[in-house]
Amino acid sequence: MSEQHEYDGIKYREEKSSPGVFRILFAVLAVWGVVFMGYYLFSGWSSQSEADAVKKARDSQKQVAHKAVEATGAGTASSGHAVEAYVAVGKQLFATHCVSCHGESAKGGVGPDLTASHYKYGKSRLDITKTITEGRPGGMPSFSSQTNHEQVESLVEFILTLK
Repeated sequence: MSEQHEYDGIKYREEKSSPGVFRILFAVLAVWGVVFMGYYLFSGWSSQSEADAVKKARDSQKQVAHKAVEATGAGTASSGHAVEAYVAVGKQLFATHCVSCHGESAKGGVGPDLTASHYKYGKSRLDITKTITEGRPGGMPSFSSQTNHEQVESLVEFILTLK
């Protein structure tokens, strides 16, 4: 019996094994998969939730450090004049970057009321800094590319003076 069959003018020949190129590609893919899994399983890689937990712990340590500085009065008493300068610069930056969403009086508009006693993401220095630099879901953009560290600190000082 012939190994070739013809169906509607198309010659069909049953292969006994797959082409060598496909077997080589399959072997390479299998080896790559084993190496990839081994690397991520045994290299200390962590999931996003573990990375978030580490970041949250680091942020809470920074929060404690900020509270310690504020409790000793180092941020205001010894350099009260510097804080006033920060607030003045922060007021100018607020007028440039923030007024369009939060309003001239910071009572809200598109963005939330910044004179409120509580903020959705926290009202500590660290929380406000994170909000300004990283942004928040639902409308608050990141300003890390438009401001430097000193400017962010100035905005934070100004925002903390709002009542």
